[in-house]
Amino acid sequence: MRRWRAAAAAVAALAAIASVTGRSLAASSSVLITRIAPPGVDPNGASSDPSVSATGRFVAFVSRASNFGPLDPNGPVPDVYLFDGDAQRATLVSSGLGGAGANGPSSAPSISADGSTIAFASRANNLVPGGSGHHENIFIRLADGTIFQISHSVNFGPPDGDSYQPVISADGRYVAFTSTADDLVPGDHNKAADVFVSSLITNKIQRVSVSSSGQEGNGPSSNPAISATGGFVSFDSAANDLVPHDTNGVADVFVRDMHAGTTRRASLSSSSQQQNAAVAPPYSQISSISADGRYVAFDSDATNLVPGDVNGHTDVFRHDMRTGRTILVSRNSHGVEGDNDSFAPSMSADGTKVTFDSYASNLAQPWAPVVNVFVRDIAHGRTLTVDVAQNGSPRDAELVTNFLQRPAISADGRVVVFASGADNLVPGDYNGVADLFTRVISR
Repeated sequence: MRRWRAAAAAVAALAAIASVTGRSLAASSSVLITRIAPPGVDPNGASSDPSVSATGRFVAFVSRASNFGPLDPNGPVPDVYLFDGDAQRATLVSSGLGGAGANGPSSAPSISADGSTIAFASRANNLVPGGSGHHENIFIRLADGTIFQISHSVNFGPPDGDSYQPVISADGRYVAFTSTADDLVPGDHNKAADVFVSSLITNKIQRVSVSSSGQEGNGPSSNPAISATGGFVSFDSAANDLVPHDTNGVADVFVRDMHAGTTRRASLSSSSQQQNAAVAPPYSQISSISADGRYVAFDSDATNLVPGDVNGHTDVFRHDMRTGRTILVSRNSHGVEGDNDSFAPSMSADGTKVTFDSYASNLAQPWAPVVNVFVRDIAHGRTLTVDVAQNGSPRDAELVTNFLQRPAISADGRVVVFASGADNLVPGDYNGVADLFTRVISR
């Protein structure tokens, strides 16, 4: 992945947004873009890591700001919040026992479709009675404010490694996550990060990054995405023993069928050719899976997944697990591939709309250096720039550097939430830090 070289030296930030309807995407001279903050509040700290509910009403996110609501009891320590767009109110999610401030940073929230359940990671050990050990762990916050820990050892004690990157199923019943712990399930001997799924109904943890015969991966796995009811989990892995004939010598994207107990590779061409590159360290492949598990969008440096891929940059692709067809997503409305790196896809529930970050200057207008966010309407073959000001003009240059700030698109494909350090997207943005924004392309 070449995005560091593609970035202009002291500028950048990841930002993204988008949205779509069942109709084709259309640019407008006036766009509906709002900042995630209570009325009259200019957040006094940076926000990031958005996750959005099915209709876009609720957004879970991370912030260092202390003025989203009642006084933040732990000051600048990163916390997880829930924002209700209808009520214009933010609620602290990562709250310590008795209302005390969390005594460690919290991150990576993931929200259920109805906004009632939020999974997140935290290093705080005062979120649940009895503490949570000395590692980063995965927690769940229910609608009534109850928090409980779901990363635990086989004996329901504190895990012996960090757990992170949680993603919750739309129905709120399952959470996939990555962990370096080797005591979450029996027989974990690979000394590498693995992907797991926890059932919030049974409190049982299963390992996902295994072969169809149950063999553990011989390399690290991470970056899970989960289908609507938890039946399918996509993830990236450097292991070469998860599927037969994995001989390309690079990491790949896989899909685990939790019901059938099978593992298949998604990072293939339409003719089942293995990808000839993944993404260069320190990055790894990010995937997004459709509600029914049929489609998987992912980023890759490969040049052999689709015909005519000659740009020499990271691209976003979508693979159909049913038909085996792979298409290029990061291209403009004329079908031309991006002229720079595109990455970090997020897909609507039906798999027809994909938002992603890109350095490319030829995907759509308006365009502003360095990173822009785009949305691709696959059904209508159109690509739209989404991180623009309310009057439709290009955003200003980013004031902060925020690499890998992944945009999140709602299940219905109408709303995308993104982080941006630009100060001209909405009036009254004077804080000089990255904020979160939502945009509705069409109502």
